[in-house]
Amino acid sequence: MKKIEFDELKKIELDMLVLFDEYCKKHNLRYYLAYGTLIGAARHKGFIPWDDDIDICMPRPDYERFYAMCKDEPVAEHLYAITYRDVKSCICPFIKLQDARTAGHETDKRDEFETAVWIDIFPLDGVPADEPMLEKSNPRLKELIKLISLTTRPFVPTADPLRLVKRYFIYKHYGKMDTHKICAEIEEIAMRAPYDESERVGFLTFSVNVPKTISAREGYDNPILMDFEGYKFPAPANYDEILTNIYGDYMTPPPEDKREVHPFDAWWRDGFEPEEEK
Repeated sequence: MKKIEFDELKKIELDMLVLFDEYCKKHNLRYYLAYGTLIGAARHKGFIPWDDDIDICMPRPDYERFYAMCKDEPVAEHLYAITYRDVKSCICPFIKLQDARTAGHETDKRDEFETAVWIDIFPLDGVPADEPMLEKSNPRLKELIKLISLTTRPFVPTADPLRLVKRYFIYKHYGKMDTHKICAEIEEIAMRAPYDESERVGFLTFSVNVPKTISAREGYDNPILMDFEGYKFPAPANYDEILTNIYGDYMTPPPEDKREVHPFDAWWRDGFEPEEEK
């Protein structure tokens, strides 16, 4: 298989986003740029230069409708959506829209969790109006999300005997846990407050600090269009408030030694390699 290089990977993902956008317009599905992709739109009008993935979000009703629809009517012939619900190798409580022409591996995950080039689609859930209820559920969500990382971590030997023992314990102890049960509990907690009946919404399924992701639903109900790599995609009107709550001063790029790079390798599956330009 031929390795997919950094710039080529971003082009594949952008093409996926364009097809997804067309699909959502066709079926009247709401979605918005999120996380690093939203930062990229605000700060660079495209990808963060050192970033290689795309994050979007959908209100829970649209998210569930999309997931049901694309089983019979996929976004494109080569694109398919998966979650932990029906794919054993998927360990995420959110949708991954993947390119069937590719193969991939996150190097911080065990080998059995194979994947492909993807874009992440996060559900945007309603937040309970009852503040004590949120305070009670947030620590459990944080614990469960951290557990996903521990249960999927590979064993990496080290010459340091103390670190070696710790890594082996994590690998043997947490590796036995059922990741799908963890994801199911995360979703059960996240879906307790109906989206369209909630004044506040947030990313409850994949954040170790849920309160920072919470904002007024009104910002999502009145989206704006933001430039991204020559296209325009929907984003919440209150994107500045959302990004500031999560990241702080998101408009100032971090120093080079603090720029996180996604630990991911990807390849073209045999027979799908693009022809070399002459």
